[in-house]
Amino acid sequence: MTTILSNAFTVDDLESMPDDGKRYELIGGAIVMTPAPEPVHQHVSGEMFVLIREACPPGHRVFYSPIDFDLPGGQRVEPDIIVVPDASVGEKRLSGPALLVVEIVSPGSVTNDRVTKRRVYEEAGVPAYWIVDPRAGHLLALRLVDGAYVPYVDQTGLVTLDWPVAVSFSVSDLARPRR
Repeated sequence: MTTILSNAFTVDDLESMPDDGKRYELIGGAIVMTPAPEPVHQHVSGEMFVLIREACPPGHRVFYSPIDFDLPGGQRVEPDIIVVPDASVGEKRLSGPALLVVEIVSPGSVTNDRVTKRRVYEEAGVPAYWIVDPRAGHLLALRLVDGAYVPYVDQTGLVTLDWPVAVSFSVSDLARPRR
């Protein structure tokens, strides 16, 4: 992750960034650049998308990156996977409440996913945040309780979740190519 500058940028500045294959987000007035994800990241993201889409509650939609999600305070992020109510879907981007955000950790996104985005999603009131680490075969699922994230699943191996969507999977299995 590379931060270009802090406390000086707006959404207009973000929208003028070049289309160079990198992900640019606006967090706390800083434009944050993340390199394009690696193949294992994209593979796990695709597999997770299918699982979550099939378990998505009525009146909600699932999206995968690249998709802009506007947060309070003029912030804009690109979550790897996001579940939002239909009312949060705009013509050009998502805004308003989200039910679940999933970030898949890559070598270039560790701090951004585990620290920066965790704080931003927590402050925005996103009820569930999952951090998937394909290299470690690990999932950390966080639930918003009294304004702060609390882990409710923190494990490797087979993971079964019943909230906010009911899914069961192994992160390591998702990372393997299908034969």
